[in-house]
Amino acid sequence: MSKTSKSDASSYEAVSYEADTDTAHELLTVLKDCGMEDAYSQYDNISGSHVIYVSHTDYARANDIAVTFHNDLEDAGEKNGEDVTAEEQPVLLYSNSDEKYKDNLSSAYTFLIIGVVGLIALVLYDFGLIPVFKTTSASKILFNVVAAALFIGFIIAGIMSLRYSKKLKLAIDVDSAMLDNAVSYLEANLSKEAIENSYDSSDIPDEMKYYRRTDAIRQCISSEFDDVSEELMNEICDRYYNSLFGQN
Repeated sequence: MSKTSKSDASSYEAVSYEADTDTAHELLTVLKDCGMEDAYSQYDNISGSHVIYVSHTDYARANDIAVTFHNDLEDAGEKNGEDVTAEEQPVLLYSNSDEKYKDNLSSAYTFLIIGVVGLIALVLYDFGLIPVFKTTSASKILFNVVAAALFIGFIIAGIMSLRYSKKLKLAIDVDSAMLDNAVSYLEANLSKEAIENSYDSSDIPDEMKYYRRTDAIRQCISSEFDDVSEELMNEICDRYYNSLFGQN
């Protein structure tokens, strides 16, 4: 594509800045292969990099492709440097959410236990059952007020953490159900052969086929499901892609 005129520049967004010319050309080729024919690159003297521009309507998908593209480059670099383990395991998107839920739940119980035990200990201290130290009446009142406020604060924090944990669990369950439904729909409506027939594989290298295949999966999902988040879309694509073609 020729350089965009100033009147059209507002309809394009920079999706990537590449210092290496070959990398910029390769990413631009991938974007064009994925149907973004109007994507173009322009050298920026200020940043000293090649800026890849796409139409603002394609930005979300182009950004996802660019992220995957750079991740693949990093993986290739690690493999060339023999920096990876013998057996790679896929990283599940919702494993982080699940860990966050477990950590938050653990914190909630910790706050509650400290708060309740602390209040019980304070009551026992006031009745003289825990002779820690002797204080005057004024000091004892001040100590009770401060300690009680602290332990009640722990209990309140625990209750709030429990509520947040329930919201996290609900979100995880909803997304997991959506993920399973989407994969089941793909299994019933998008075969491996249909994906391979959705693009011309004769003129593109094997490493570029991933983008064409995931693009077909994305289109199938978008045609059936509304308001799928980008993270969930990526997880659905990765899971179904790996089930058909193995890990990319």
